[in-house]
Amino acid sequence: MTPNAHPQAATQDFIATVDTDVATALPRWREWIDGGASITVFQTERWLSAWYATLGAQAGRTPLLASIARRSDGRVLMALPLVAEQRDGLRRIGLADLGVSDYAAPLLMPGCPDDAPQVRAMFAALRKALPRADLLAIEKMPETIGARANPLLHLPGVRASALFGNPATVGDDFDAWRFSREKTHRKELERSWRVFTRHPDARFEQVSDAGQARRVMDALEQQQRSAISGKGWAYILDEPGYRDFYRKLVDEGLASGEVVLTALIAGDEVVAALLGLRRGGEYAMIRIGSAAGEWRSCSPGRLIIERTMAALHVQGVRRFDFTIGDYAYKKGFMPDQLDLFDLAVPLSWKGRPHTLWLGLRHRLRRWSQTHPRLHARLAQAREAWTRARAGRQASA
Repeated sequence: MTPNAHPQAATQDFIATVDTDVATALPRWREWIDGGASITVFQTERWLSAWYATLGAQAGRTPLLASIARRSDGRVLMALPLVAEQRDGLRRIGLADLGVSDYAAPLLMPGCPDDAPQVRAMFAALRKALPRADLLAIEKMPETIGARANPLLHLPGVRASALFGNPATVGDDFDAWRFSREKTHRKELERSWRVFTRHPDARFEQVSDAGQARRVMDALEQQQRSAISGKGWAYILDEPGYRDFYRKLVDEGLASGEVVLTALIAGDEVVAALLGLRRGGEYAMIRIGSAAGEWRSCSPGRLIIERTMAALHVQGVRRFDFTIGDYAYKKGFMPDQLDLFDLAVPLSWKGRPHTLWLGLRHRLRRWSQTHPRLHARLAQAREAWTRARAGRQASA
Protein backbone atom coordinates (compact mmCIF):
# COMPACT_ATOMS: atom_id res chain seq x y z
CA MET A 1 0.00 0.00 0.00
CA THR A 2 1.40 3.39 -0.94
CA PRO A 3 1.54 6.14 1.73
CA ASN A 4 -1.39 8.04 0.22
CA ALA A 5 -3.60 5.08 -0.67
CA HIS A 6 -7.33 5.48 -0.15
CA PRO A 7 -8.78 1.99 -0.65
CA GLN A 8 -12.54 1.74 -0.78
CA ALA A 9 -14.92 -1.15 -0.36
CA ALA A 10 -18.69 -1.24 -0.59
CA THR A 11 -21.55 -3.44 0.50
CA GLN A 12 -25.13 -3.01 -0.64
CA ASP A 13 -25.80 -0.03 1.64
CA PHE A 14 -22.41 1.26 2.83
CA ILE A 15 -18.96 2.16 1.52
CA ALA A 16 -15.77 2.33 3.60
CA THR A 17 -12.60 4.31 2.92
CA VAL A 18 -9.21 3.87 4.60
CA ASP A 19 -6.66 6.71 4.57
CA THR A 20 -3.00 6.12 5.44
CA ASP A 21 -1.95 9.76 5.00
CA VAL A 22 -2.64 11.32 8.41
CA ALA A 23 -1.94 14.88 7.28
CA THR A 24 -4.63 14.61 4.61
CA ALA A 25 -7.18 12.72 6.70
CA LEU A 26 -7.16 14.58 10.04
CA PRO A 27 -8.55 17.90 8.69
CA ARG A 28 -11.66 15.97 7.60
CA TRP A 29 -11.89 14.44 11.06
CA ARG A 30 -11.73 17.91 12.59
CA GLU A 31 -14.69 18.91 10.40
CA TRP A 32 -16.67 15.86 11.54
CA ILE A 33 -15.96 16.60 15.18
CA ASP A 34 -16.86 20.28 14.76
CA GLY A 35 -20.01 19.12 12.98
CA GLY A 36 -21.30 17.28 16.03
CA ALA A 37 -19.67 13.85 16.02
CA SER A 38 -19.87 12.03 19.35
CA ILE A 39 -16.43 11.14 20.73
CA THR A 40 -14.56 10.65 23.97
CA VAL A 41 -11.63 12.87 24.99
CA PHE A 42 -9.33 10.19 23.54
CA GLN A 43 -10.55 10.71 19.97
CA THR A 44 -10.20 14.48 19.62
CA GLU A 45 -8.23 15.87 16.70
CA ARG A 46 -5.56 17.12 19.15
CA TRP A 47 -5.11 13.68 20.73
CA LEU A 48 -5.04 11.82 17.42
CA SER A 49 -2.64 14.30 15.82
CA ALA A 50 -0.13 13.84 18.65
CA TRP A 51 -0.63 10.07 18.72
CA TYR A 52 -0.13 9.48 14.99
CA ALA A 53 2.89 11.83 14.91
CA THR A 54 4.69 9.88 17.65
CA LEU A 55 3.50 6.43 18.69
CA GLY A 56 1.64 5.80 15.45
CA ALA A 57 4.63 6.85 13.33
CA GLN A 58 7.06 4.27 14.73
CA ALA A 59 8.56 1.70 12.42
CA GLY A 60 6.26 -1.20 11.63
CA ARG A 61 3.04 0.72 12.31
CA THR A 62 0.67 1.85 9.56
CA PRO A 63 -1.99 4.50 10.25
CA LEU A 64 -5.43 3.47 9.04
CA LEU A 65 -7.97 6.27 9.36
CA ALA A 66 -11.18 4.57 8.33
CA SER A 67 -14.57 6.09 7.56
CA ILE A 68 -17.86 4.46 6.64
CA ALA A 69 -20.46 6.28 4.56
CA ARG A 70 -23.96 5.60 3.34
CA ARG A 71 -23.68 4.46 -0.25
CA SER A 72 -26.82 6.21 -1.47
CA ASP A 73 -25.69 9.77 -0.65
CA GLY A 74 -22.04 9.43 0.46
CA ARG A 75 -22.77 10.80 3.94
CA VAL A 76 -20.12 9.68 6.44
CA LEU A 77 -21.68 7.96 9.47
CA MET A 78 -18.75 6.59 11.45
CA ALA A 79 -14.96 6.91 11.55
CA LEU A 80 -12.37 4.82 13.36
CA PRO A 81 -8.76 5.89 14.12
CA LEU A 82 -6.95 2.61 13.50
CA VAL A 83 -3.37 1.40 13.27
CA ALA A 84 -1.85 -1.83 11.93
CA GLU A 85 1.24 -3.46 13.39
CA GLN A 86 3.00 -6.81 13.65
CA ARG A 87 2.95 -8.20 17.20
CA ASP A 88 3.21 -11.69 18.70
CA GLY A 89 3.40 -13.23 15.26
CA LEU A 90 0.14 -11.64 14.12
CA ARG A 91 -0.68 -8.72 11.88
CA ARG A 92 -3.04 -6.75 14.15
CA ILE A 93 -5.37 -3.84 13.57
CA GLY A 94 -6.60 -1.83 16.54
CA LEU A 95 -7.63 1.66 17.60
CA ALA A 96 -5.02 4.32 18.35
CA ASP A 97 -3.99 3.28 21.86
CA LEU A 98 -0.83 1.31 22.76
CA GLY A 99 -1.66 1.77 26.44
CA VAL A 100 -2.31 5.53 26.46
CA SER A 101 -5.99 5.82 25.42
CA ASP A 102 -8.23 4.83 28.30
CA TYR A 103 -11.36 4.59 26.17
CA ALA A 104 -11.49 3.28 22.61
CA ALA A 105 -14.37 4.56 20.54
CA PRO A 106 -15.34 5.47 16.99
CA LEU A 107 -16.47 8.91 15.89
CA LEU A 108 -20.26 8.73 15.59
CA MET A 109 -21.75 11.22 13.17
CA PRO A 110 -25.38 12.35 13.41
CA GLY A 111 -27.53 9.75 11.74
CA CYS A 112 -25.22 6.81 12.41
CA PRO A 113 -27.44 3.72 12.72
CA ASP A 114 -27.57 1.75 15.94
CA ASP A 115 -29.50 -1.37 14.97
CA ALA A 116 -27.52 -4.60 14.75
CA PRO A 117 -28.15 -5.52 11.06
CA GLN A 118 -27.02 -2.12 9.75
CA VAL A 119 -24.03 -1.94 12.09
CA ARG A 120 -22.89 -5.36 10.90
CA ALA A 121 -23.33 -4.29 7.28
CA MET A 122 -21.18 -1.23 7.98
CA PHE A 123 -18.56 -3.45 9.55
CA ALA A 124 -18.63 -5.76 6.52
CA ALA A 125 -17.79 -2.77 4.30
CA LEU A 126 -14.97 -1.82 6.66
CA ARG A 127 -13.46 -5.32 6.58
CA LYS A 128 -13.34 -5.22 2.79
CA ALA A 129 -11.49 -1.90 2.83
CA LEU A 130 -8.88 -2.85 5.44
CA PRO A 131 -5.50 -4.22 4.38
CA ARG A 132 -4.76 -7.88 4.96
CA ALA A 133 -4.40 -8.71 8.65
CA ASP A 134 -4.95 -11.54 11.10
CA LEU A 135 -6.85 -9.85 13.90
CA LEU A 136 -8.94 -6.77 14.61
CA ALA A 137 -8.92 -6.02 18.33
CA ILE A 138 -10.47 -3.00 20.05
CA GLU A 139 -10.17 -2.86 23.83
CA LYS A 140 -11.80 -0.65 26.49
CA MET A 141 -14.91 0.41 24.57
CA PRO A 142 -17.50 2.35 26.60
CA GLU A 143 -21.16 1.44 26.31
CA THR A 144 -22.04 5.00 25.38
CA ILE A 145 -20.14 7.71 23.50
CA GLY A 146 -21.36 11.06 24.71
CA ALA A 147 -25.11 10.56 24.99
CA ARG A 148 -25.24 7.92 22.25
CA ALA A 149 -25.07 4.14 22.40
CA ASN A 150 -21.88 2.60 21.02
CA PRO A 151 -22.96 0.72 17.87
CA LEU A 152 -19.83 -1.45 17.86
CA LEU A 153 -21.29 -3.41 20.77
CA HIS A 154 -23.69 -4.99 18.28
CA LEU A 155 -20.79 -6.82 16.59
CA PRO A 156 -20.09 -10.50 17.26
CA GLY A 157 -16.96 -11.00 19.33
CA VAL A 158 -17.76 -8.32 21.94
CA ARG A 159 -17.08 -9.29 25.56
CA ALA A 160 -17.01 -7.51 28.89
CA SER A 161 -13.58 -6.05 29.64
CA ALA A 162 -11.58 -6.78 32.77
CA LEU A 163 -11.05 -3.02 33.07
CA PHE A 164 -13.52 -0.29 33.95
CA GLY A 165 -13.67 3.49 34.04
CA ASN A 166 -14.23 5.69 37.10
CA PRO A 167 -16.28 8.80 36.28
CA ALA A 168 -17.77 11.11 38.90
CA THR A 169 -20.50 13.62 38.12
CA VAL A 170 -20.51 16.75 40.27
CA GLY A 171 -23.50 19.08 40.41
CA ASP A 172 -23.40 22.84 40.46
CA ASP A 173 -22.53 22.91 44.18
CA PHE A 174 -19.01 21.54 44.56
CA ASP A 175 -19.05 21.80 48.35
CA ALA A 176 -22.25 19.76 48.48
CA TRP A 177 -20.58 17.04 46.44
CA ARG A 178 -17.45 17.18 48.61
CA PHE A 179 -19.52 16.83 51.81
CA SER A 180 -21.32 13.83 50.27
CA ARG A 181 -18.07 11.85 50.31
CA GLU A 182 -17.05 9.84 53.35
CA LYS A 183 -16.25 12.04 56.33
CA THR A 184 -12.83 10.45 56.94
CA HIS A 185 -11.81 11.13 53.35
CA ARG A 186 -12.95 14.74 53.48
CA LYS A 187 -11.31 15.41 56.84
CA GLU A 188 -8.08 13.83 55.65
CA LEU A 189 -7.97 16.15 52.63
CA GLU A 190 -8.59 19.16 54.86
CA ARG A 191 -5.76 18.05 57.15
CA SER A 192 -3.48 17.41 54.14
CA TRP A 193 -4.03 20.95 52.84
CA ARG A 194 -3.18 22.41 56.26
CA VAL A 195 0.00 20.35 56.41
CA PHE A 196 1.00 21.28 52.87
CA THR A 197 0.38 25.01 53.32
CA ARG A 198 2.61 25.16 56.40
CA HIS A 199 5.38 25.63 53.88
CA PRO A 200 5.75 29.41 53.44
CA ASP A 201 5.54 29.24 49.63
CA ALA A 202 3.14 26.33 49.11
CA ARG A 203 0.52 26.75 46.38
CA PHE A 204 -1.74 25.06 43.86
CA GLU A 205 -1.10 26.06 40.26
CA GLN A 206 -2.89 25.47 36.97
CA VAL A 207 0.03 25.67 34.57
CA SER A 208 -0.27 27.91 31.51
CA ASP A 209 3.34 28.87 30.75
CA ALA A 210 5.18 26.56 28.34
CA GLY A 211 8.46 26.71 30.24
CA GLN A 212 6.77 25.94 33.54
CA ALA A 213 4.88 23.09 31.87
CA ARG A 214 8.14 21.45 30.79
CA ARG A 215 9.50 21.72 34.34
CA VAL A 216 6.36 20.23 35.84
CA MET A 217 6.34 17.41 33.28
CA ASP A 218 9.97 16.63 34.15
CA ALA A 219 8.96 16.27 37.79
CA LEU A 220 5.86 14.22 37.00
CA GLU A 221 7.89 11.78 34.91
CA GLN A 222 10.54 11.41 37.60
CA GLN A 223 7.91 10.85 40.30
CA GLN A 224 6.12 8.20 38.26
CA ARG A 225 9.36 6.50 37.30
CA SER A 226 10.47 6.25 40.94
CA ALA A 227 7.09 5.09 42.25
CA ILE A 228 6.47 2.41 39.62
CA SER A 229 10.03 1.12 39.32
CA GLY A 230 10.26 1.00 43.11
CA LYS A 231 7.39 -1.49 43.15
CA GLY A 232 9.11 -3.73 40.64
CA TRP A 233 6.73 -2.94 37.78
CA ALA A 234 7.83 -2.16 34.25
CA TYR A 235 7.82 1.53 33.35
CA ILE A 236 7.30 1.95 29.62
CA LEU A 237 6.91 5.71 29.39
CA ASP A 238 10.64 6.22 28.84
CA GLU A 239 10.45 4.06 25.73
CA PRO A 240 10.67 5.72 22.29
CA GLY A 241 7.45 7.42 21.31
CA TYR A 242 5.75 7.61 24.70
CA ARG A 243 7.63 10.58 26.13
CA ASP A 244 7.43 12.34 22.76
CA PHE A 245 3.68 11.75 22.67
CA TYR A 246 2.94 13.34 26.03
CA ARG A 247 5.32 16.25 25.45
CA LYS A 248 3.76 16.99 22.07
CA LEU A 249 0.29 16.75 23.60
CA VAL A 250 1.18 19.28 26.30
CA ASP A 251 3.10 21.61 23.97
CA GLU A 252 0.22 21.83 21.49
CA GLY A 253 -2.83 21.50 23.74
CA LEU A 254 -2.06 23.59 26.82
CA ALA A 255 -2.88 27.01 25.33
CA SER A 256 -6.29 25.91 24.01
CA GLY A 257 -7.31 24.37 27.33
CA GLU A 258 -7.74 20.91 25.81
CA VAL A 259 -4.80 19.71 27.93
CA VAL A 260 -4.79 20.63 31.63
CA LEU A 261 -1.62 20.46 33.73
CA THR A 262 -1.90 21.22 37.46
CA ALA A 263 0.66 21.09 40.25
CA LEU A 264 1.27 21.49 43.96
CA ILE A 265 4.43 23.55 44.32
CA ALA A 266 6.42 24.43 47.43
CA GLY A 267 9.18 26.94 46.77
CA ASP A 268 10.93 25.55 43.71
CA GLU A 269 9.83 21.94 44.27
CA VAL A 270 7.01 20.25 42.38
CA VAL A 271 5.32 18.19 45.10
CA ALA A 272 2.60 16.69 42.89
CA ALA A 273 1.46 17.00 39.29
CA LEU A 274 -1.64 15.92 37.39
CA LEU A 275 -2.09 15.80 33.63
CA GLY A 276 -5.58 15.65 32.17
CA LEU A 277 -7.75 16.27 29.14
CA ARG A 278 -10.70 18.61 28.93
CA ARG A 279 -13.51 18.77 26.41
CA GLY A 280 -16.30 21.13 27.32
CA GLY A 281 -17.69 20.16 30.72
CA GLU A 282 -15.73 16.90 30.88
CA TYR A 283 -12.27 16.30 32.31
CA ALA A 284 -10.26 13.06 32.33
CA MET A 285 -7.12 12.40 34.38
CA ILE A 286 -4.39 10.59 32.47
CA ARG A 287 -1.14 10.89 34.48
CA ILE A 288 -0.38 11.67 38.10
CA GLY A 289 2.82 11.86 40.12
CA SER A 290 3.68 12.86 43.66
CA ALA A 291 6.81 13.30 45.74
CA ALA A 292 7.74 10.76 48.37
CA GLY A 293 9.64 11.22 51.61
CA GLU A 294 8.44 13.90 54.00
CA TRP A 295 5.66 14.97 51.63
CA ARG A 296 3.77 11.71 52.11
CA SER A 297 2.29 13.12 55.30
CA CYS A 298 0.09 15.47 53.27
CA SER A 299 -1.09 12.86 50.70
CA PRO A 300 -0.07 15.05 47.72
CA GLY A 301 -1.59 12.75 45.11
CA ARG A 302 -5.09 12.91 46.54
CA LEU A 303 -4.67 16.58 47.29
CA ILE A 304 -3.74 17.54 43.74
CA ILE A 305 -6.84 15.72 42.47
CA GLU A 306 -9.18 17.51 44.88
CA ARG A 307 -7.67 20.94 44.19
CA THR A 308 -7.81 20.36 40.42
CA MET A 309 -11.45 19.31 40.59
CA ALA A 310 -12.34 22.42 42.61
CA ALA A 311 -10.53 24.72 40.18
CA LEU A 312 -12.06 23.16 37.06
CA HIS A 313 -15.52 23.08 38.60
CA VAL A 314 -15.38 26.87 38.81
CA GLN A 315 -14.51 26.85 35.09
CA GLY A 316 -17.58 24.80 34.20
CA VAL A 317 -16.46 21.17 34.38
CA ARG A 318 -19.06 18.82 35.84
CA ARG A 319 -17.88 15.36 34.85
CA PHE A 320 -14.55 14.24 36.30
CA ASP A 321 -13.21 10.95 35.01
CA PHE A 322 -10.56 9.09 36.99
CA THR A 323 -10.27 6.76 33.94
CA ILE A 324 -9.26 3.11 34.11
CA GLY A 325 -7.56 1.29 36.96
CA ASP A 326 -8.70 0.12 40.38
CA TYR A 327 -6.22 2.30 42.26
CA ALA A 328 -6.60 2.90 45.98
CA TYR A 329 -6.39 6.69 45.77
CA LYS A 330 -9.58 6.83 43.68
CA LYS A 331 -11.83 5.06 46.15
CA GLY A 332 -12.22 7.98 48.57
CA PHE A 333 -13.67 10.13 45.77
CA MET A 334 -16.35 7.45 45.27
CA PRO A 335 -16.56 7.50 41.45
CA ASP A 336 -19.10 5.44 39.57
CA GLN A 337 -18.02 2.31 37.74
CA LEU A 338 -18.11 2.56 33.95
CA ASP A 339 -18.26 -0.87 32.33
CA LEU A 340 -16.05 -1.36 29.30
CA PHE A 341 -16.04 -3.90 26.50
CA ASP A 342 -13.50 -5.57 24.20
CA LEU A 343 -13.92 -6.64 20.60
CA ALA A 344 -11.82 -9.30 18.89
CA VAL A 345 -12.54 -10.39 15.31
CA PRO A 346 -10.31 -12.89 13.46
CA LEU A 347 -9.44 -11.70 9.97
CA SER A 348 -7.51 -14.84 9.01
CA TRP A 349 -6.99 -18.39 10.24
CA LYS A 350 -3.98 -17.18 12.26
CA GLY A 351 -6.17 -14.84 14.28
CA ARG A 352 -8.79 -17.43 15.19
CA PRO A 353 -6.86 -19.16 18.04
CA HIS A 354 -6.33 -15.77 19.68
CA THR A 355 -10.05 -14.96 19.67
CA LEU A 356 -10.82 -18.44 21.02
CA TRP A 357 -8.38 -17.81 23.87
CA LEU A 358 -10.03 -14.48 24.61
CA GLY A 359 -13.41 -16.21 24.75
CA LEU A 360 -12.06 -18.83 27.15
CA ARG A 361 -10.50 -16.15 29.35
CA HIS A 362 -13.82 -14.30 29.46
CA ARG A 363 -15.69 -17.45 30.55
CA LEU A 364 -13.08 -18.17 33.22
CA ARG A 365 -13.43 -14.63 34.53
CA ARG A 366 -17.23 -14.96 34.71
CA TRP A 367 -16.85 -18.28 36.53
CA SER A 368 -14.37 -16.79 39.02
CA GLN A 369 -16.91 -14.13 39.95
CA THR A 370 -18.95 -16.87 41.62
CA HIS A 371 -15.92 -17.68 43.82
CA PRO A 372 -15.12 -14.40 45.63
CA ARG A 373 -11.75 -15.39 47.11
CA LEU A 374 -10.40 -16.67 43.81
CA HIS A 375 -11.88 -13.66 42.00
CA ALA A 376 -10.08 -11.27 44.38
CA ARG A 377 -6.73 -12.98 43.76
CA LEU A 378 -7.23 -12.91 40.01
CA ALA A 379 -8.23 -9.24 40.17
CA GLN A 380 -5.02 -8.42 42.04
CA ALA A 381 -2.93 -10.30 39.48
CA ARG A 382 -4.77 -8.60 36.61
CA GLU A 383 -4.24 -5.15 38.12
CA ALA A 384 -0.51 -5.83 38.57
CA TRP A 385 -0.30 -6.94 34.93
CA THR A 386 -2.20 -3.87 33.74
CA ARG A 387 0.07 -1.54 35.69
CA ALA A 388 3.16 -3.29 34.37
CA ARG A 389 1.85 -2.99 30.82
CA ALA A 390 0.75 0.62 30.94
CA GLY A 391 2.83 1.98 33.81
CA ARG A 392 1.08 5.31 33.63
CA GLN A 393 -0.45 6.19 36.99
CA ALA A 394 1.43 6.02 40.27
CA SER A 395 -0.53 5.47 43.44
CA ALA A 396 -0.77 8.59 45.53
